[in-house]
Amino acid sequence: MSNAFAQSWRRYRALPLLPRELVTLGLMLLFSLTLLPLAIWFAGQFFLGDYLRDVEGTTGGFGAMWTDYLAGILSGSFGHWVAFLGPWLLLLAIRGLKALRRHEVRRAAPKGDINQPLA
Repeated sequence: MSNAFAQSWRRYRALPLLPRELVTLGLMLLFSLTLLPLAIWFAGQFFLGDYLRDVEGTTGGFGAMWTDYLAGILSGSFGHWVAFLGPWLLLLAIRGLKALRRHEVRRAAPKGDINQPLA
């Protein structure tokens, strides 16, 4: 199993930049459509109780919540789109912060003159 994962990782890293980023986006969106709603539902069950589907108090399970999540995405609801794009945007933010950190560390490194005698 780990050998197959290692081969897949090498193939992913060997892709040109644009196809690799499109694969990353696809995986993040797949995560946002499958595992993220499941995590949201479990957290809601634990902290808030049953999922109330409407103001009359109609309850629903995970399927009802997932259906409402997809309907919110398709209707253009800002909150649903934040949840949908959140993992990908978080990944972009982490990458940006890491790049900024690398840039700052490289910039702060003292540049010595190799022609100077040692003290």
